[in-house]
Amino acid sequence: MKLVKYLSLVFFVGVGVSAYSQTYPHNIVGYYNLMLYPGDNLIANQLDHGNNTLNAIFQPGVPEGATFTGWNPSSQQYLPTSVYDIKAGWSINYELGFGQGGLLHSPATFTNTFAGSVWPGFILENPFVPPLVTDSGTLLLSCYIPIAPATFYDVVGRDPQNGESVTLLDAVSQISTTTTFENGVWDNGTPTLNVGQSAFFNLESVPEPAVYNLVGAGLLLLATVRKHVFK
Repeated sequence: MKLVKYLSLVFFVGVGVSAYSQTYPHNIVGYYNLMLYPGDNLIANQLDHGNNTLNAIFQPGVPEGATFTGWNPSSQQYLPTSVYDIKAGWSINYELGFGQGGLLHSPATFTNTFAGSVWPGFILENPFVPPLVTDSGTLLLSCYIPIAPATFYDVVGRDPQNGESVTLLDAVSQISTTTTFENGVWDNGTPTLNVGQSAFFNLESVPEPAVYNLVGAGLLLLATVRKHVFK
């Protein structure tokens, strides 16, 4: 299981969490260190800190003048920019929760420690089943749990459809790449996310499972009627 591998390599369970003097409501508790680079970083918070606002999840060490913004899927544009002040904290104290992504712009390299508990829907002994993303359009998404590499399914909760795409940002080179799913293959490489990373997913509308069931039942009924009519 990927999370077991990840826990053994990167995710430090229990150790050091007491330093934050925080009581977490779930069983799997730990932290991971995320290096952030000069320029743009598409980030994710994959642990529940209890209070998942910017002032809570970012530890001391954020450079003066760093900025953060989220993505508004309804308007398909960025939210107003929040600016970090060493004394006052973030000018807009956004919340960054499970499955979401954000754009952090940093003037310098720094490392932030994300601490807390794993998404409560995950059970260590069972395969990871991500929540289904039902929205369409351009969305800034991340995997609910800190695994790497996280696949399209791990993030969206289903397999890709023709025409859907993922845009990844390499924070080191500051180069973005887009890969599109067509005829069963990705045209620019299979997209995967690292721990603490988000990406832009351009998704098509998908009927709800109930709609699929109704369509299937309707086709079955039609086939039965035809069988009897033309018998």
